[in-house]
Amino acid sequence: MRRPTSRWNSTITPGKSNRRAPERRRPLGGTPRAALLLGLILFFFGGREGGGEPIPRSQPIPPAKSAKPVVGERLTFHGRWMGIPVGYGWIEVKELVDLDGRAAYHIEAQGHTNEVLSTFYPIHDVIHSYLDAETLIPLRFEKHQREGRYRADEVVTFDQRSHRAQYRSLLNQSEKTIELPPDFQDLISALYWFRAQPLGADHTVTLDIYTDEKIYRTDIEIQPPVQLELLKRGTFPCLVVEPKASFKGLLVKRGRLWAYVTADEHRLPLLVKATTPWGAMSAVIDEESIRNVLGKTSF
Repeated sequence: MRRPTSRWNSTITPGKSNRRAPERRRPLGGTPRAALLLGLILFFFGGREGGGEPIPRSQPIPPAKSAKPVVGERLTFHGRWMGIPVGYGWIEVKELVDLDGRAAYHIEAQGHTNEVLSTFYPIHDVIHSYLDAETLIPLRFEKHQREGRYRADEVVTFDQRSHRAQYRSLLNQSEKTIELPPDFQDLISALYWFRAQPLGADHTVTLDIYTDEKIYRTDIEIQPPVQLELLKRGTFPCLVVEPKASFKGLLVKRGRLWAYVTADEHRLPLLVKATTPWGAMSAVIDEESIRNVLGKTSF
């Protein structure tokens, strides 16, 4: 197993000051990614797929096919904003690596604007998450963001024994210690945690999510199943889930998000729709990802 190597070293600046230099703010605002859980890092995308028709509640949702990530699984999404194609992204379970003597899943997520939008507001985000191969507890989180003029390069290591995270900026070498709850997930690992849970309509699952140096208590409301029809992809029975995030007891209100997850043992996220201050956005999975996970050759 390979040991993960640091990236983006060219952005590291000299100095060991603990004072954090001012960082550029995103012109589009600081939407918390916990509120956009199942949108992966595609929260800025938009779409036009149908909302789905209700279906009878006849059979219970089957248990998850696998409680652990599957190495090689890659889910690719295409996004639109108010009906306009604006970008693409993917999340991939890349490999098992050795992280400080512990076997860990290396999961990578990327989100990019297309050539047209990049002319006005380029977004190129890369996130790495490392999960303990036995417990699936997050061990390390890396985020490299290029959003307009905004830049972020950071590494967070999680110490489950002390319930603390050590944050380090690769841009200005600032550091910060963050208190952690006993059980939590990071932005990427939360997707795999959710897919492994026992699911049923009309109930809520709750978890704490680390993102942007904070812990968000997130309630994921599972709505009744619907038949979701996706253009050129087929029709799928899906659960509709809506995450609602709060910080220190206060509900985060910066738009709403709904994810359509197949109501089978795969729990495959097919479509994410969101309402935001900047308009309707969504991300839809591509045909190849559906074939690879569900094993279908035609729809």
